[in-house]
Amino acid sequence: MEKIPFNKFNEFYLDHTKEISEKLMFILESGKYLRDKETLQLEKEIAKLCKRNFAVSTSSCTDALYFALITAGIKPQDEVILPTFSYISTLTAILKCGAVPVFVDIDKHTLTLKTEGIEKFFTEKTRAIVFVQLFGHITDLRNLKETCNQNNIILIEDSAQAIGASFEGFSGASFGDISCISFDPTKLVSAYATGGIAVTDNEDYYKTLLKIIHHGRNEEGNFEILGFNSKISELSAFMINMQLSQLDNTISKMQRIANTYIGQLSKIKEVEIILPEPSCRSTWHKFVILAQNRNQLREYLLKKGIETRIHYNPLLHEHLLLKNYNYKITELSQAEKLKNEVLSLPIYPGLKSEEINYICENIKNFYTL
Repeated sequence: MEKIPFNKFNEFYLDHTKEISEKLMFILESGKYLRDKETLQLEKEIAKLCKRNFAVSTSSCTDALYFALITAGIKPQDEVILPTFSYISTLTAILKCGAVPVFVDIDKHTLTLKTEGIEKFFTEKTRAIVFVQLFGHITDLRNLKETCNQNNIILIEDSAQAIGASFEGFSGASFGDISCISFDPTKLVSAYATGGIAVTDNEDYYKTLLKIIHHGRNEEGNFEILGFNSKISELSAFMINMQLSQLDNTISKMQRIANTYIGQLSKIKEVEIILPEPSCRSTWHKFVILAQNRNQLREYLLKKGIETRIHYNPLLHEHLLLKNYNYKITELSQAEKLKNEVLSLPIYPGLKSEEINYICENIKNFYTL
């Protein structure tokens, strides 16, 4: 068996080389590289997919998160609640606002922010909650949204991994006052390099986001607020649009792979699979397990030519950069325990059945040694 990488970023390009190359030449010859037809089409399609009124594309999801927070009025010394189990961008967007991150524990079944009883972390300074949807699954946030509304708190949905997922009629990135999606190469739908998008139903937020991505310029061409230069290229927008047109087929492939994993790994008592809620249509952006003797298993798989990843260790509150910032820590026992058990297995549309079988057989073998 050849080595099995954790992911393959060039699969889509290799399957569509001719069409992408022709479009690249067309865009280069046109001289229209930013916010032209492809970008506007992308924003229209994402708004439709997420069942939102407005969408604004950005250079990255990190930018989208930061812009979402400042658009919602988050200011220095405001407190923002977030899970300690997430990628660094969730934290850095808050720190860039000068706000104080309040780290909260995670649910042991979903690994997402534990929302039950979250009101006990509210203070007079609490201005926002950032909820991170993980692994292509969707957590129902209707109750959290109601709680936020009752307490005048902004809900930012970090939906970097949730594009294409759904839950009882709700789409990924449909719960937040502003929700943010990533087109990083690791994602199911990716840009040529990177990119992001913010979606909302609030027209004032939308108009502010449009100003922010272009140095604060308003519709009359005047620079009205302090902004940034954050745009996606026309080529990246085209590639995303192509992938969106094939998204259902891609998700079906990911679900087939996930079901194969589930069928084999659910029989191993030392392994627990992080599953979506029963009503969730997951895209399986990541296939994550909780594994006993995780580090030894990972080393064993690597020797067998199987790449894996650990998401996310260290936890956000453990990163060195926080030594320069104010922050608050709550009781984080679940996150601190589970960070030592989490392991992400290879999953991408082109992963072959024999490769999945090989991975599962080696996990079984490890626990019978």
